[in-house]
Amino acid sequence: MSEFKEKRAHPRLKARLPVTILTEHGVVQGETVNIATTGAFVRCRGEIRENEVYWMLIRFDRQSPILNGKALWVERNGGGRGGDVTGVGVRFEL
Repeated sequence: MSEFKEKRAHPRLKARLPVTILTEHGVVQGETVNIATTGAFVRCRGEIRENEVYWMLIRFDRQSPILNGKALWVERNGGGRGGDVTGVGVRFEL
């Protein structure tokens, strides 16, 4: 059995943090599944499009920074491009 080797330069930590994503269609509420200094995977439902940059509010214990996050990929029900959004992989933009 082969071991999984992390390929990311900044490994992700499992963390469940509330997230608010501001889109042109309104607010999308979600929760991180994992997070790193460079990005996160957010479990959410709403209108999110790949390659768009969104303002995101991530609620940590004492701080709630507003970050820009670029949607690198979108997870959908049933795979493909036709299903409802169930999550989004974002890269934080400075």
